[in-house]
Amino acid sequence: MVQRISALAPKQPGIFDRTWAMLLPLIVRAEPIELLDQRFNFLPQRFRWRGALWRVRAVARVWEQPQAGLQPARRYFEVMCGPGQRYVLFQDVQIGTWHVSL
Repeated sequence: MVQRISALAPKQPGIFDRTWAMLLPLIVRAEPIELLDQRFNFLPQRFRWRGALWRVRAVARVWEQPQAGLQPARRYFEVMCGPGQRYVLFQDVQIGTWHVSL
């Protein structure tokens, strides 16, 4: 019997993946933000957090996390707002709310 292995085959979530998806919301703290402007109708450009206005100077990285268990699908953005100021913003894809990870 020959078993074909492909790097493109979808990975089935194991016990570790399911456990991690349940623990992640308890470990990662997040606060809601108000997104004021987007660039290209996709990338965050300006947001309000804790009463202060932040302008995104550059987006360093973008990645997505598909829905896993109780955790909704999210789109993450690592942004730079000034010298030494890096934040990870994420959008809940299902309901469209924005948050900053602490």
